[in-house]
Amino acid sequence: MLLTLSVLILFISSWTSENKKTNKTNGSSVNILTEDEVCFVRDVLPIFQENCALSGCHNSESRKEGIVLDSYENIMASKKGRAIIPYNLKRSKVYKKITEDTKDDRMPPPPNESLTGGEISIIGKWIMEGAPNSNCAVDMKDSGKEKTESDPPVIPETSSGNCDTLGLIYSDIQPILEKNCYKCHSGNSPDELFNLETYSQVKQKGDEGKLFGAINHLPGFKPMPRKSPKLSGCDLEKFNAWINAGMKE
Repeated sequence: MLLTLSVLILFISSWTSENKKTNKTNGSSVNILTEDEVCFVRDVLPIFQENCALSGCHNSESRKEGIVLDSYENIMASKKGRAIIPYNLKRSKVYKKITEDTKDDRMPPPPNESLTGGEISIIGKWIMEGAPNSNCAVDMKDSGKEKTESDPPVIPETSSGNCDTLGLIYSDIQPILEKNCYKCHSGNSPDELFNLETYSQVKQKGDEGKLFGAINHLPGFKPMPRKSPKLSGCDLEKFNAWINAGMKE
């Protein structure tokens, strides 16, 4: 009797755990995400479709360089599975191309506009979450509203404890830069030959996607501050929120 009861409890626990992650709607998997997780269908796929999966580039007809970016299956199969490698930005060939140093080498190529810092951050965050094929019903219990696939792609700004991360502008971030970055990235001979003393200089690195990777100490990026721990909790939250909101001046 005790053995039967134990097996039943284990089965119920396992079933409940699985259904917390995935619901079935009309035969397709729908992932239940928290607000700060990236949804592939809503947040990531539109970036690829609108900027990369175009005629002559990376749609299923053109297949430039063997990369097709019009669906989850094609994205993950491109370059023999090396286009996107879950949890690894450094080895993901697509991520490396959208964060190249020069516009001529970066994807999308000129005369197309490069991806914004916010769009690069979304793709990077999705990869570091394991690059799942999430087709979203986002849990919005606090607001009583369910986000849908038509909502704009964005990593929500958050405010935890006494750290205000809402509506930030450059003047809110500049003191963090001065305290943590000016030692290396200011003056006439800055480290890595780039300066972070002005808004335009900071935004350029943000648009390249390198700033987000560096301050979060992500694989494949030189960590900032150098030879030091990551920024303190609130400073890092503010910096990430500012980047994700479009780095407003």
